[in-house]
Amino acid sequence: MRTAAILLALSGALALPTLALADSGLYIDGAIGQASVDDAGIDDNDTAFRLGVGWRFLENFGAEIGFQDLGEVGEEVAIGGATAEVDADGFYAGVAGRIPLQDSGFFLAARAGVYFWDATGRFRQGTTSVRLEESDNDFYVGVGAGYDFNEQFGIGVGYDRYQLDNGQGDFNYGVLALNGEVRF
Repeated sequence: MRTAAILLALSGALALPTLALADSGLYIDGAIGQASVDDAGIDDNDTAFRLGVGWRFLENFGAEIGFQDLGEVGEEVAIGGATAEVDADGFYAGVAGRIPLQDSGFFLAARAGVYFWDATGRFRQGTTSVRLEESDNDFYVGVGAGYDFNEQFGIGVGYDRYQLDNGQGDFNYGVLALNGEVRF
């Protein structure tokens, strides 16, 4: 099921050039920042990064796919010095939009889609270690603002929210990141 969803998202992104209009095109974007979690007894943060590609089939609206690493978060549990850690990453597919603020070069942005995640959880106490692996898909949303230096390059700052829910509990990641975009 997961492979089919990824293949569908990739084929959709590859088909988007047929929808191209005058002010559209391919872009590559990336982000680096801080992912924070305060759920399920874990209150921690780590470095997060994103690398993706998109196609604007309208001047300020398009589709995106890519990879998002949410880092590794953990906490020492009060019982006997045990530690719990979660490492999460995955692929995303969604839509992205921008609203230019007149002719100033500044813009507001939003994005939303599906995040196909893999997470590895580890619980350690002394010499005992338990490892759990989960995979699923959930939605992500994000907002941001930035500045376009020219028609090919812009930077900004954004806040994205990723929810990883395995049916028994969930982790909500907040990612504050510096974004960059190169357009072709």
